[in-house]
Amino acid sequence: MKNSQKLKVGIIVDNVDQPFLIYDLYKKSLSSDYYSVNCLIIQSPKESHSNNFPNRLANFVKKKGIKKSIDRFFFEIIDKIETQIIKKNNKYNDFFLKHSFSKFEIKKIYVEPDVSNSGLYYSYNSEEIKKIKNLNLDVIIRGGSGILKGDILNVCKIGILSFHHGDNDFYRGGPPGFWEVYNQEPSTGFIIQRINEVLDNGDVIFKGNIPTSFFYKLNVCKLFFKSNIFLHKILEKISKDINSINYFPKTKGGVKVFKIPKFHQSIFYLFKTLFRGTKKIFNKLFGWSFIWNVAYQFTSDWENPVFKRSKIIENPKKRFLADPFVIKFNNRRIIFVEDYSFKTKKGKISAYDIKPEGYQEIGIVLEEKFHLSYPFLIKSNQNLFMVPETHEANDIRMYKCTDFPLKWKLHKILIKNIRAVDNNIIKYNNKYWLFTNRDSSDVGDFASELHIFYADELDSTSWKSHPKNPVIFDSQKARNGGKILSNDNHLYRVFQKHDFDKYGASLGISKIKILTENEYQEEIFMNLLPDFDEKILGIHNFTFDTDIIAHDFAIYRKKK
Repeated sequence: MKNSQKLKVGIIVDNVDQPFLIYDLYKKSLSSDYYSVNCLIIQSPKESHSNNFPNRLANFVKKKGIKKSIDRFFFEIIDKIETQIIKKNNKYNDFFLKHSFSKFEIKKIYVEPDVSNSGLYYSYNSEEIKKIKNLNLDVIIRGGSGILKGDILNVCKIGILSFHHGDNDFYRGGPPGFWEVYNQEPSTGFIIQRINEVLDNGDVIFKGNIPTSFFYKLNVCKLFFKSNIFLHKILEKISKDINSINYFPKTKGGVKVFKIPKFHQSIFYLFKTLFRGTKKIFNKLFGWSFIWNVAYQFTSDWENPVFKRSKIIENPKKRFLADPFVIKFNNRRIIFVEDYSFKTKKGKISAYDIKPEGYQEIGIVLEEKFHLSYPFLIKSNQNLFMVPETHEANDIRMYKCTDFPLKWKLHKILIKNIRAVDNNIIKYNNKYWLFTNRDSSDVGDFASELHIFYADELDSTSWKSHPKNPVIFDSQKARNGGKILSNDNHLYRVFQKHDFDKYGASLGISKIKILTENEYQEEIFMNLLPDFDEKILGIHNFTFDTDIIAHDFAIYRKKK
């Protein structure tokens, strides 16, 4: 059943002064053709307390006792210290702003919930339920305190949607984004769920996982900014087709419920974080970094690479090479690479001639005012095209080779006004498919979202977005890591895997099971680990053409 009218949305909040994320959703609704935020439902419990720190602490002591209060106190200190650090980065300033909805022309009703003795659960009597029902809302967003129980859960036809900022398969409870950092998890998840009577076990309608940041408050900021974008997208999707909601499988039982860290855990976290932060500062001061290198080997079997046999291309002075793409063209084997300069802090594309007896640097083939990397190559009608990473130009560009391998010219801008990296294009079932990694939130996370576009022509400027985008939202397998491969009439996508606070830790290859205009599915086929030398700490690109493999690898050392 299609919905011809805007979805009517209400938000349950505690007062008219709301954080940026509630304000941001409201602001997005003003320009949406699919939903509108019609009302703030402001809940005011009979026993209310000021929201400042001393009053919150006093109330907590009264309800939880001294020991848990000490735990809470030290965690609040961590939160405030890291908040001050984050505020120095202008990118996240909005996160901490409060916006008064008293100045907005939006309907506001006040309701009085019944609060449980623990202070955790909020329910509503029949009179308050009637107030909310009279709003004729399609869906309510939980943006306030309390775990909602009882008739309020069924007050509108779609129900109440809520975030859980954690992967509910592993992390229930809270604080959101903390325990993933404490346990050094490679990714931190979130879900959007339609809540029910069972705590943290609602009907999950969306899931995502982003790379875990190296300290708690930064992790929270990125997690909240990223997830808020997708609540907006979910509301638009539901409005277009109210029956389009797909539910994820229910969480298995036995998932640990996390709580505020105990005092000794907070101290341990502080020492670990201080150590990591200090190490980062010293490494930067003394020029130590993850340095990428490129290697290659002759083989016709990409499924069984033996990386120890690869020949390393020596990095030029004050530069490093990464993101190799190899091609056999006009009877020459050429590896195109990102050529990064420590001096300019910018990449360009260079080429190396590869022969069984060795390699030779040819020179720079493409340089722009902005950073270039990931020189993806595709042949078409005896022509050769390159679609490198150009996200700093805010577009996806295609270059055409005019004199192989050195001369290239801008052919077309395929997609404008898009921040995307690591592009791949393949032809499959008479269509061209563009695989790319976007950052929907502008927090600098290109590792989590795999988006697909399709067109009838290779150099089309009218690429259509796949309806399932992002087709993968998981920082452990979303980001492209080399050329899409084929074997036995099947397609295989190379992807990057990241570790805690480590970009490009390893690679995997997935077999693409379904690729149509409406569906996408893949399954992991194999993993590629940086275990071919004890000094090597990462690998994040793998490509193959005809009879040669090229890959990169990282070593932690001083810049030369």
